Order: sequence, then structure tokens, then C-alpha cells
Amino acid sequence: MSTIIIILVVMLSCSIIAGFCFWYAMRHRPPLAKPLPFISPPHRSLAPEERIAVERYLDSLAKKQRSVLPTGTSSSPEKLTLTSQSNKVYPVTRAITRYGLSTDEPQKWRYYLDAVEVHLPPLWEQYITDENYVELIKTHPIPLVISLNGHSLVNYAGEQSALPSIIQPVTTNASIRKEESERIELLSERKETWEEYMLSRTDGTAEAVCISCGFLLFFFSLITPILLAPWLVSAGVAVILVSCWSLYRRPSEKMLREIHCLRGAPKRWGLFSESSQNPMSNISLGIIDLVYPPHWQPYVAHDLGQTIEIDIYLNHHVVRQGPFLSLQDEVRNFPIQRWKKNMVLAGGALFVLILLVSWIPLSMPVTLSMAWLKGTESIQVTHVADLEKNTLHVGDNLNVSGTGMCAIPPNYQSNRTYSFMPFDCSAIYWNLATPLPQPQSDIIDKAAALLNTTNQQLHPQTDTDPKLNPQLATAIQKSGMILLDDFADLVLKTQDLCSQEQDCVRLKNALVNLGNAKDWETLVRRANSGALNGMNVLLRPISAEALGNLVNTATSSFFYRETHRAAEALNSPPPGGFLIISDEGRQLVNHPQPTISLFDYSAPDQWRELQRLSGMLLHTPFSASGIITSISSDANGTRHIALHSEPDALTLGRYLGTTLLLLLLSLSTLANSLLALTRYHRTRTRIRDIQQYYNKCFNHSLAVMQTVRPLF
Repeated sequence: MSTIIIILVVMLSCSIIAGFCFWYAMRHRPPLAKPLPFISPPHRSLAPEERIAVERYLDSLAKKQRSVLPTGTSSSPEKLTLTSQSNKVYPVTRAITRYGLSTDEPQKWRYYLDAVEVHLPPLWEQYITDENYVELIKTHPIPLVISLNGHSLVNYAGEQSALPSIIQPVTTNASIRKEESERIELLSERKETWEEYMLSRTDGTAEAVCISCGFLLFFFSLITPILLAPWLVSAGVAVILVSCWSLYRRPSEKMLREIHCLRGAPKRWGLFSESSQNPMSNISLGIIDLVYPPHWQPYVAHDLGQTIEIDIYLNHHVVRQGPFLSLQDEVRNFPIQRWKKNMVLAGGALFVLILLVSWIPLSMPVTLSMAWLKGTESIQVTHVADLEKNTLHVGDNLNVSGTGMCAIPPNYQSNRTYSFMPFDCSAIYWNLATPLPQPQSDIIDKAAALLNTTNQQLHPQTDTDPKLNPQLATAIQKSGMILLDDFADLVLKTQDLCSQEQDCVRLKNALVNLGNAKDWETLVRRANSGALNGMNVLLRPISAEALGNLVNTATSSFFYRETHRAAEALNSPPPGGFLIISDEGRQLVNHPQPTISLFDYSAPDQWRELQRLSGMLLHTPFSASGIITSISSDANGTRHIALHSEPDALTLGRYLGTTLLLLLLSLSTLANSLLALTRYHRTRTRIRDIQQYYNKCFNHSLAVMQTVRPLF
């Protein structure tokens, strides 16, 4: 078992260390080329002549950037550099989108494959078709096209020398529709704001699942061996901290997407133009097809044909348009309600809470933890009066010693073993009353008298009976017969014990047969009158044994009955005082425990054992110490004080951990359930509230415009 535990600890440690190293390496890795989401896995290696051509082109490009730096910027947003991934060539067939803006900068052209910007050598723009076969390599910060529709960088130097200068585009304003009126002005480039980032951020479900797993690790730390507990707690804390950091961290600059702030007049293009049923279909800003949020549908038509400012992502999704439509203002005024993570957290916490309640007893950890938080006292007493003067609280450390009585429980628990049956010396009555006397019973005396006289007659201690003639006694002994020399005494003691008609029926019938009487009442009258005096009954050995068994059976029922009655009578302690209880079932006396339980003795021995235990335990020294776990009073005014042995540091730590986990899970279940319901309701009404806000803005703007009158 220890070997398995050590292996698990080593594996857990290695996993944590490997995870930390991977996170650190990914956090501090050098910048790589951006991933290309549209490429397929097959690729080829960059040929040596292609690598030479690429390096030559990058050198010439860097020289041109330095030469135009005083007057303008180059056609690439940054200097292109080779990376460790530049030796792989990725072929792809895609449409190339040229992104042209009207600025004062020469060659301000951007080329895109889907939503990924690439660098295209300037001379190749004339070779762009609807579907282009492109080969590119990963360079930093954007990929470089090394082949376009059969034209390769290997021959690029010849193409460049054959022309006097780089071919400039015919128009400075690029547009798919080639209309001169469509001019777009690039105002600025910025990173998306925190509010805009929140719209594309994950809903936190994965982090909520990880936090629930952290709760589960905390639960396992309470039921596993103490050797594994610190590792499980550390792993749970690490998982929760990392998840919370991922859930609430602010995004870095690299995580924020780029937004272009443009100025232009958006228009709707297409066959049906303004008659289209969807107001947001086919709306473009120059060559850019705009993608609007669905809930902006009633409002985008207000700005069509007007020169306004529009902020868009590189994938053409609009984040702001005009003076009113703004995703940033929406998030600021109507925050996004992430209700799924709260639902997952509530479900995970509830699941672990059910495991905690069903697997671990919580009464002791909660009691001791609450007492530890409130503060405790140490009390030591040796007299009842001293204990009555003290004010006791749950959690106090109590040390009691004195003389009291072991309790007799009204109901015995099947899962416990009582060493001093019928007494339970894990509970002691301690008061100033006179101790109870030992149990006594007249019925027990009568049963013992009958049993003794029967045994004496059936099993005489001497071979000679003074009442018999020696010659007759010798003859009876030789014959193997057994003589009842006082049959009348046997009848009278049976009647004294079995006075009720339903008592000892079989024994009475046997004695009637032996006495040749009509019935039991007749036999008793003859015995009382003296008619049976001097009557001797001769029995064969088998008959004598049967008579002895009948007497034992008859007397045993009285012994059993009286023993139980006497034990129940002892369960009536005097009122007042204290009942000191060990809730662990620990014995509070120092007497040696009996080797045989009371009810394993024979019937007569049970009574004698009960008397012995009563004489020892009705007034016995005891000592009890521990932490008070409960204080209560019964109808007799007796104060019940339950004690639990003082836990060691590890046990107390687990008690505190159990209480804290119970509190954490309860709060998490309640808080996240309420948050999930509240946020779900707000999510359903959020779009309606946003549209009401826009309605007020546009209606107010329209009313202001109508109130303004021209001067002439």
C-alpha cells in the first residue's frame, strides 16, 4: 500500500512540474509566425534556390523601406523576417482580397487570404485572378507569398529589372466595383477595448468545470491517507487559482484584435437594392462587405449613403457605426451576462456537497470548528458542586474525576459492544444522591430454594441418609435407583414459586404423577396437611434426570425474568446532577472488563453476575476528559455533557478543512444558483433593452433634426 501511495505522489508531482514547465515555456517562447487557419496539412520543403530568392527579396525590400522612411511607409506593415518555420512551403487555392484605402502614403495596399493578411510582391498584382494558386511560407509578422499562379520569386529579380519601376495601380482608391465615388479614408488603427473583447471572450464554462474539479480534489483530500492530503489540496488550490486567473484576467495586447477606424459612405449593393427584405444584406463600404450584429437590423438603414465613421475588425465585422451604434457602449450600459459558468459552478458544487454529506460525518467537524472559532476554556473539577458553579460551553476542555454510577441505557445499540452489560460505563451519572442498593428479589430466593432442594435430593453429598435404614440405603444404591427422601418439601417449594395456575405446568404434572394425586391442588393440600411427611419416592436415573431438567427449566424462566426486571429498575437514577458521556464509547472506569457477557451465563449465574456488577459499578471511581461537544438537560433536571477526546493537530486540521469545504460548497451552490437565474433572465431581456436604448437615441436625434429650421 505504501509503495502505491509513493508512486501516486511521484506521478502527481511530475505532472504538476511538467505542467508548470509547459506553461512557462509557452509564456516565454519567442514570437512565431501567425498560424494559417486555411492551410491543409500537406506541405513541402523550401528549395535552396527558393530560399536564396526569398532572402534576396527580403534584403531588397528592407533597403526600399529604409529609403522611403523619411517620406512615407513601405507596403508592409512591419519588416519581414524569416523564422524557424520558414522552411515549409504551404500550397493553397484561394481568392485574394485587395484592401485599398485612400491615404497620402504610397503603396498602402493590403492583401488577404480569407481573414489572414499576407505579403504579396508588388509586381504580381496584375496576375491576381478569381481563384489563385498560391504558395507561401511563414514569416514574421505575416506570411510571404513566394509563388502566384506560376510566377515564382526565383524569377522575380528578372521581372523587376525588366521594368523601369514598380507598376503603380491605376487608381489610388481600390474598389471591386471600380467606382470613383467610393472613397474610404483610414482614420486610425487601434486595439479592441475591454468591452469589445468581452463579446468574443469564452463564456467561462471550461474554467467553471476546472473549479469544480478543484472542489472534488478538496473532497478527496479528506478521505484519502494523510500522506496524500497535502498534495491533493495543493493541486486543488492550483487548479482553482489558475482557473480564476483565466476567468478574470485582463487580456494582453497580443490577445486584443486589431480594429480599423474608417470614414466613408456605406451603401447597399445587389440586384434588388433597397427593396431587399433584409436591410443589412449586401451593405458595403467601398470594396469591404460589412457584417453587422443581428440586433442592429432596424437601425443600419439610417446611415446608408451618408459619410460616417465605421470601426471594423479585419474580418469586416462592424463594432461601431455612426454616433449611436456601438458594441462598446452596449457592453458598458448593458453588461454581458455569462450565466452558463454559474450554472456549471452551482451543479459542480452541489455534486461535491452531496458527496461530502453522504461520506463524511459532519457533526463533529462543524461543532469543534465553531467552538474553536469562538474560543474555548479548560475546566478541571473533582466535585459535583464545583462543576455546577462553572458555566460550560460547547468546545470547552473538561477534565472530571470523582465517584459515580455507570448508566444503564434504555435501548442498546446493535453496532456497539457493552463491556459491563447491562451497564454502559461510557456514561456516568455523577450527583450527590445516595447510591442505589444492589438488586434484591424474593422470587429469586424462592427459585434458588427449589433448585437447591431438588439438587440435594437428586444428588446427595453423602452416601448415607440418616432418615433411611442403612440396609435399605445400601440396597437402593446397589440397584442404581435415586430416592427423593423429602417429596413434600419439593411440592411445597414448587407451589411457593409457581403460585399462578399457568406457571410450571409441566413440573406440576410430573409431581402429581409421582405423588399419585388427582390434581395439583390435591397434592398441595396433602403436603400442607402433613400426609406426605415421611413419604419417599424412588426414581430410576432417567426419571430423575427428567425431573431435574423440569426444575431447571421452570426456575430459569424466573431467573431470566427477574434479572431483566432488576436491570431495568437500575435505570432510574436520582434526579439532578450530571450525566458524563463519552461520544466515542470510551470506558470511563478502570475496572477489568468481564471475559463473558452477562447474558452468556446460565440463568442462576446471571443473577449472581448482575449482583457482582451492581456492587462494583453502582458506586465506582471514574475519570473523564475531552472537549465538550453537546450540553443538554432531561426531564429529571440531569445535565447531559458529551465529551470527545481532544483531537491531534492533523485531525483538527481535517475537521477545519471539512467545515471550510462545507461552507465554501454551500455558499458556492447558493450564490451561483441565484446568479445563474438572475443572469439568465437578464440575458433574455438584454437585446430588448439595447433596442429600446437605440430607439430613444434615434428618435431623439430625429426630433432634434426636425426642430432645426433653415435660415433662408
